[in-house]
Amino acid sequence: MMEFNFTFKGMDSSPAIAQYAEKKFARLERYFYGPVQVQVLLKREKFREIAEVVLKGDGETIVVKEETDDIYSSIDFAYESLEKQVKKLKEKRQEHRAPRSQPQTVLSQTEGVYVQVKEVIPLSAQDALNLFKKDREKLFFFYNTDEDKICCFYREGENIYLFIPEMS
Repeated sequence: MMEFNFTFKGMDSSPAIAQYAEKKFARLERYFYGPVQVQVLLKREKFREIAEVVLKGDGETIVVKEETDDIYSSIDFAYESLEKQVKKLKEKRQEHRAPRSQPQTVLSQTEGVYVQVKEVIPLSAQDALNLFKKDREKLFFFYNTDEDKICCFYREGENIYLFIPEMS
């Protein structure tokens, strides 16, 4: 969901210009997960038409200022600049996120034991048990859809135990 706020300075407020800008900047919504706020300042100074846009979403703030001799061109250039910055931000986010296929090492603070967790996938307890029996690993973490919790099967000798953490 995008929330727009338009401010006109040195020019008459125009629903056509606001609608054009809203339609243009609404395309950026697909790059965000949560709500997005867009503040658009459109102003005229002598012979220059200026479009200044502040976009806030997913904890990020992007500011763009473009000026030309036509307000529609300023809006277009502001959109192009915003799109470049948003794409760059999205790529940066993906680079910092650990790939799902690589195991993540988790340290248990109490015992000082390292545990390799490959991926926590949503499964019912029965499906997780079937997968765990096929594998010879000692631990198997999964998101238990029956309990709505992250659980763990572990093996001691020939016995298999299910650990369901108690949440307070």
